[in-house]
Amino acid sequence: MQKIISNAMREQIAIEYLVKKFNRLGVSSVKIDKTPLGIKVVIFAYKPNLIISRYSNLLKEASSKIGQIFNIEPPRIDVEGVENPLLDPEIVADSIAFNIFRFGPMKYKVIAHKALDNTMKAGARGAEIEIGGVLKERAAHFKFRPNGGVLPKSGQVEQYGVRKASKQLLLKRGMIGIKVTIVTNKPMPGEVRFKDGGETGRSGDGTPKNEHKENTGAPAS
Repeated sequence: MQKIISNAMREQIAIEYLVKKFNRLGVSSVKIDKTPLGIKVVIFAYKPNLIISRYSNLLKEASSKIGQIFNIEPPRIDVEGVENPLLDPEIVADSIAFNIFRFGPMKYKVIAHKALDNTMKAGARGAEIEIGGVLKERAAHFKFRPNGGVLPKSGQVEQYGVRKASKQLLLKRGMIGIKVTIVTNKPMPGEVRFKDGGETGRSGDGTPKNEHKENTGAPAS
């Protein structure tokens, strides 16, 4: 039992290390599997070719570090692309954080609405973006949702394709928190789909272009 716990802790440390090291390169997730030939490490990223071609030195450093964590020879690290980055909350949250850093916190509304538009056009059933922190003169919390989308909040939401990610961005005026929730186009429990991709039992998301709901939380004292 102690060995199992130790291995699980090492795996978690390794995943956190890789996510942090490649965070600015659009990393979605990291998978570590044990095989008869050793440890297999896969990084899922928005632009895998960019990491492989331009940041191969980072991969070598990461491989050496992973070897130290597991007390083995440096393993090979593969980088694979994400099927649809606009439906990946980790990548969407990274994009929002980058744009707020680039254009400033006063542009948070434009940035959030644009991210929602792109996510819904990519086929999401629903989405929600939360941004909180010192965006203006004082701390506040805002929620953005598209009109007509679905967003399960209770029960086993993973069955409905609900995925979440959170990011923090440190600016001169303070910390900004970003939380992205996306309902992917995974079939709902009990839903019937035709072979050509059509569906029965539910309507479209009905989201008019550039029309979103915005809930403004009370400013923090």
